[in-house]
Amino acid sequence: MLAEPLVRFTDKTITSAQQLRRVLTEVRRTGVAVSDGQITLDALSVAAPIRDPQGEVAASISLVVRTNGTDPLSLAAAVRAAARGVSRVLRGSPARPEPTTIDDTA
Repeated sequence: MLAEPLVRFTDKTITSAQQLRRVLTEVRRTGVAVSDGQITLDALSVAAPIRDPQGEVAASISLVVRTNGTDPLSLAAAVRAAARGVSRVLRGSPARPEPTTIDDTA
C-alpha cells in the first residue's frame, strides 16, 4: 500500500499502513475524513468528496478550525452538504435559487 514510510508530524499522525487502512474504511463508510491534530496539534480538519458527473471523486472540500475541543461530527454535516452542492453543480443539476431581496427603499 505504501511505497515509502509516512512522515510523523505529531504524536497523532497516522504512520502505519494498517492504521491508514482502518481510517480509510471509516472514511468510505461515513463520507468524511477527519484529521484531528495529525499535522499540527491545534488544527482539526473535516473533509468530504466532491464527485464528478460519473460519480467519481474529482476533488474534496474541507473545513479547518482550531481544535479547542470541537467535535468533528458537529462540522461533518455542513462539510458534506457543501460537497454535495458543488457535486450537483458539476453534474449540471440546477442549484438552489438564490433568495431574492426586496428593495423597499424606493
